[in-house]
Amino acid sequence: IVIGAGIGGGYFFTVIVQGGSAGAFLANFTALASISDLYIAIVKAVIFGAMAAVVGSYKGLNAGGGPSGVGRAVNETVIIAFMLLFFMNAVITAIYFQVVPPPGI
Repeated sequence: IVIGAGIGGGYFFTVIVQGGSAGAFLANFTALASISDLYIAIVKAVIFGAMAAVVGSYKGLNAGGGPSGVGRAVNETVIIAFMLLFFMNAVITAIYFQVVPPPGI
């Protein structure tokens, strides 16, 4: 669903907002995107979801100090998850570009 929404949003922005042609969008999309790009997007989504769930579960189960402790745990979860996901995105992308070189190079 997310991949379809991203492609649809790109099409909407290019064709409707910027006034580009649908043919040019599809030609450029098919020239620059590959099926391996879609696979890595799915793999990243699974990894990111699992990491966020693990961090949230750990912080939530170890929250103490009443309502303020829960608020603190939520804040820590957001910060830690953001930092982990940012780092993992960079690592996964670097590995992906070593294994699957971009088209045209």
